[in-house]
Amino acid sequence: MTPNFRTELRQLLAKLSGFPIGATDYVSYFVNDSGEPMVFVQQQGEKSATLLHSDLDWEPHPVTGPTTTMADTAPEEMKQKLKNVSIDGGLLSTPMCGSAILGRDEAQWLDACFSASTPLRAD
Repeated sequence: MTPNFRTELRQLLAKLSGFPIGATDYVSYFVNDSGEPMVFVQQQGEKSATLLHSDLDWEPHPVTGPTTTMADTAPEEMKQKLKNVSIDGGLLSTPMCGSAILGRDEAQWLDACFSASTPLRAD
């Protein structure tokens, strides 16, 4: 491992995602089971972090807390539709980050990142 590995990795992830990543930011990289890379960035002193997902065109998605589910965020009318089109309402347990739908492995990784980056967030 080169002495500048962390710096080089940050630069590579910033180039890959098109998102600025600073030297003191908490950064995590993940590849889901479909081979899609994802990057989590928590900038020093910011209240929210950022999720960058290749399958979502690297569009920054704010991360303000642990992941939610469709049951947590969908309007009541949508919840009823989801209950009707899925076995035992299974779609309601689909993990979400804002409007981004996540796989369970992605949600577990994202929750771990959010927890690990807590000391960097603003009060």
